[in-house]
Amino acid sequence: MVVICLVMQKTCLLLAILSLGCHRRDDSALTRRLQALLDDKEYFKLENQYNAARDDLSLKDRLYFAAFVDNAFNRNEACVAEVDSSLREVLPDTVRSRLLLIQEDSYFKLGEYARAAHNDSMIIAAKALDSSMLSDVANDLLIRNALKNTAPQQVSITDSTTVPWTKDAIGLIELPVGIDRQAVNAIFDTRANISSITKSYAEKLHLRLFDVSYTEGAGITGIQFKVGLGMADSLYIGKLLMRNVVFQVMPDSILYIAPIKFQLNIILGWPAIAGLREIRFYKEGRMTIPKVSGAGIGGHNLALDGLDPVLALVSGKDTLPFHFDTGAGTSILYSTYFEKYRAEVRKTAIKKNQSFGGAGGVQKKEVYILPVLRVGLGGRAVTVDSVSVVTDKIFPGEKFYGNIGRDFMNQFNEITFNFTDMYVRGN
Repeated sequence: MVVICLVMQKTCLLLAILSLGCHRRDDSALTRRLQALLDDKEYFKLENQYNAARDDLSLKDRLYFAAFVDNAFNRNEACVAEVDSSLREVLPDTVRSRLLLIQEDSYFKLGEYARAAHNDSMIIAAKALDSSMLSDVANDLLIRNALKNTAPQQVSITDSTTVPWTKDAIGLIELPVGIDRQAVNAIFDTRANISSITKSYAEKLHLRLFDVSYTEGAGITGIQFKVGLGMADSLYIGKLLMRNVVFQVMPDSILYIAPIKFQLNIILGWPAIAGLREIRFYKEGRMTIPKVSGAGIGGHNLALDGLDPVLALVSGKDTLPFHFDTGAGTSILYSTYFEKYRAEVRKTAIKKNQSFGGAGGVQKKEVYILPVLRVGLGGRAVTVDSVSVVTDKIFPGEKFYGNIGRDFMNQFNEITFNFTDMYVRGN
């Protein structure tokens, strides 16, 4: 069985920065507790504890933690302002670089590419990070510099739009989109950090191409490869118009799934997906983007780790963060989950070798097959059968508990993604 998990993943730079440890002037038990949650990417617990304790924090610490919380929950203007205020203080170079990096991420999401590039340049000049981190920042700087003279992505939602969705030959969700007055199908992939397109399709659809080459990678396999960059001046989803949509331009061979002889051509990912504000998927095969977003759920269960969506699911008496991936047919549990539930996994699961495929190739890994995964979303119990549990880390410094795929989505007749109030709701 080949599990397709297409992830145009940004490097794990944010995690590496956070794990440096923060030498804070106020080293109280409260700030240490909040920093530990931030280091572990426990964004949901961090927000709850920060909100409960913010009046007990100094202004400096309040701004610092607020910037990370607002970035995680897609409040990017607030994050930018908080970092600007924080940087007026005298800070250690590592803390300053950390704040510049989180602000750079918010600038990118806002389409303020020149400012994102400026932050990257300051981080590189400061040389407060190790060589591998600086290499990652330099890679991001190539992207930001290529885009710095372009306008931000714009989305015009003048009315509610409903389009059909289908599954392609390998089970990936496809939507009809219009580019350059041509109708094509695009894969809907929440873990594609930047929307992607093959070189041949970029030329066919007359994308504006930039003279840049940088490194990307497929998350599940860790394979790295060189890609370019392009922009669709307009993209239609039904009646909805998007302008200035950024795409990674990839060699056709990278998006060719050799074991099953299948060519992928267009993947709709971030930040295009977030620009839609709210998406409602219906199991029978339609998708609606409402003109007016629905009411929130009274809290968050969706966050962003850079450009990776993170979903909070209840597991027993705890709430755990998982990657959320509509481009993966099946869910996978990471080594973090294995370490937490080692005794249960070894008692109930079956060990076997399994192939994992992504952009660039396929790899085999030894896994446990858990007969059933039981989690909760919004008060509803959900069970997913036959879930793979890997025992070794896929990513350096891995913190999340797994990658939740379409086998989870399939448990709902309707599932809503809201990127304004940051929640996922299933019915």
